[in-house]
Order: sequence, then structure tokens, then C-alpha cells
Amino acid sequence: MINRLALTGASRLRSRLQFNEAPTGPEFFFAQTFAGYQLEGRVLAGSAAEASTPKVLAIHGARSDYSRLNAILYPLQAQGIASLSFNLSGHGPSTDVALEDTSLAQNLQEALQFADHLGAELSTVIGHSLGGALALKVAQAHRASVRRIVLFCPALYAEAAWQQPFGSPFKSAISVPYGFLDSPSLEFLRTFDGEVLLVIGEYDGLQATTFGGNAGTSAGTQQIGAREINSAIPFEVIEAIEKSLAPHELKKIVLPGCDHAVSTWLRENPPRAVELANEIARFINAGNRSLAS
Repeated sequence: MINRLALTGASRLRSRLQFNEAPTGPEFFFAQTFAGYQLEGRVLAGSAAEASTPKVLAIHGARSDYSRLNAILYPLQAQGIASLSFNLSGHGPSTDVALEDTSLAQNLQEALQFADHLGAELSTVIGHSLGGALALKVAQAHRASVRRIVLFCPALYAEAAWQQPFGSPFKSAISVPYGFLDSPSLEFLRTFDGEVLLVIGEYDGLQATTFGGNAGTSAGTQQIGAREINSAIPFEVIEAIEKSLAPHELKKIVLPGCDHAVSTWLRENPPRAVELANEIARFINAGNRSLAS
């Protein structure tokens, strides 16, 4: 569980975070020690009282830090939903570990260690992009308590990619067409005793073949009209996730005019961000009620 005595009211990394925005309620920070380095965790309290343990774990994507999730987590905090988010090694300016010195497998161990602070209270895991792949692994490890998974433009990776250091080895491993289909996360979803909320941008998850690419790979950066979009997630990844779930286990929200950069879209569309937070809050709270019944 979270050591309340170790919590501080100020981030030691504030000047290095990608976004410096005020939360909608109390926030607290702590340092988690790993072999030779530390990562910062952040608790967004759901009310003025900090005593309750969050039920939500949120995982950021590649080349970012936990502050990129502010556009998602702050509106949820305003709805009374507390969360624990944290930094992953190798990603963003807030970490002291070089990208090529870490891996997806190491990031997973970090995520699992932070998740352990929530124990049996953990009922919802949120993940964006790379964090979506991690969220599925964390949910599987905590399947006894997790009943809700929220995936924003989620990645899914071939098992061979997890041990590769980030950089060229990792990129090569994830560039194999349809390589992600061997992911055990798909089998986990087929047996998951809960529900998944899939949030995807209108211009993410596009078919690579539409743009002359190979099926089973990312469409990448493309020009659509006068606009350049980033469709980082392969169409077939979204398709595989959807096919692994029964209709009653899956809810899907498509963000109009949005590509892979969900947090940017939410910051540019505050009313839609609040509307989305309302939907996510209802989804999470329904899961908490089912656990209590």
C-alpha cells in the first residue's frame, strides 16, 4: 500500500515535466526506488481527504511522462476519482535513464511495482499508446481485482519486442507485420471478467494499405487533405482487441478529428474533455459498484 508518511506535496521533478498544470484537487508525490534509479509516482486525491487509496492506475505512453495524462486525469479528479500515475524509465526529460538503456519489459516491472502500492484496491487500469500494452499486462497480473480497463489508442506488441532495448532493436521487433497477434494479452482479454473502454482518435488505427503500406503495420504519418496526421496504431491491432471481447464487454468512443495525439486533442477541446471524463467516470464507477455487490 502507499506509504502516507513518504508522500510530499511538491514534485521534485516539476521543472522537468512536460506539462506544468494545476490539478483540480490535492496531489501528492513519492519516489519509488529501482536498481540504480528512482521514478516518481503521483497521487491525485479524489477529495480533500488523502486517506483513501486510489482504485485507478494510469500509465503514460512513449516519449512522455505522467503529466501528459493531465488532460485525462484532472477532469476525472474533478469527478471525485483518485488515481496513481508515475513515470516510466527512458521516456521523457523527467527520467535519468537513457531510452536505449531500458526496455518494455523493464517498464512493465516498474508499472507492476507501482500497481502493488494499490493492492486489492486496484479496480481500473488506464493506458495510452505504449501504456495501453502495459495496462493490459498489469490488468492480467491483477485480474482478481481489476474490472475496468480504459485504453487510449492502445499499442499491442509482439512478445519478442518486450526484451529488446528501446531504439533500433525494439523498432525492428515491432515492425514485423501482424507480429502483435502472438501477444498473450489477446488471450487475457478473451477470458477477462470485466469490461474495456476503447478510446480511439478518428485518424488513428487507419489501414496502412490505404496509403500503400503493408497490412498489419502502422499507417504512420500521413497527409489527409491539408492536415498531417499520425496514425501510430495499426488498424489490425484495434481489430484484434475488439474481436477478443464479447460485445457486452466492450465500449468504444471515437474522438472526431483526433489522431494518435489524444492529450493534445483534449487540451484543444476542453468541453469534449469534460464530456469524455463524464463517460469514463460512469464506466469506472459502474465497475466499482459491481465489485461491491
